[in-house]
Amino acid sequence: MVPTSVDPSAREALDDLRDHDREVLEFLSHDPDSQVAFQGLRRRLGIHPEQLSRALHRLADSELVERTDLGYRVSRRALGFLSPSSLKPVGPNATILQTSLPAHVDLRGLVGALRGTWIGPLRWYGFSESDEGLRLGWALEDDTIGIEILVRPGQLTMTAKVDSPGRFDEATRLGYELFHHVSREISSKADRGISA
Repeated sequence: MVPTSVDPSAREALDDLRDHDREVLEFLSHDPDSQVAFQGLRRRLGIHPEQLSRALHRLADSELVERTDLGYRVSRRALGFLSPSSLKPVGPNATILQTSLPAHVDLRGLVGALRGTWIGPLRWYGFSESDEGLRLGWALEDDTIGIEILVRPGQLTMTAKVDSPGRFDEATRLGYELFHHVSREISSKADRGISA
């Protein structure tokens, strides 16, 4: 995980990490642009909430993880000494839905309205921002189905990741339930303040 040409203070910070600290850091480093909610980390990593809280505090004190309004992310400092091989690519997603969005939709307002919401059995997972757009994620409690929405001006794309091909129909149904919630948020733009 750590390259050999790391400055001594960085090497010491990484060598002092406990198991849960390493798990959290490795997980967050898989998608450096993502901001994962506390409950999303807890569910995905299966770490007891108190242990996770302590791990996140230690990582933040070492400036390896940052806390944002939307969750936790790996810091630029940590990325500076994580080896590229530790940044493993994420497996493929299957597209469930792709649609146009009205031009007046304020994407950040939409993210704010959806952030932290549970839709049916889908639990809020996290958020990331890149040149590609804004990504929002939800997953089942057991993490067997994950749904991701990518929004960018004028477009929404929804993808699913399933633990087995037999779960794709269920993921599609959950995706449409999520889309129904998204479309209600967009329709209620005057009340929610999500129009530009």
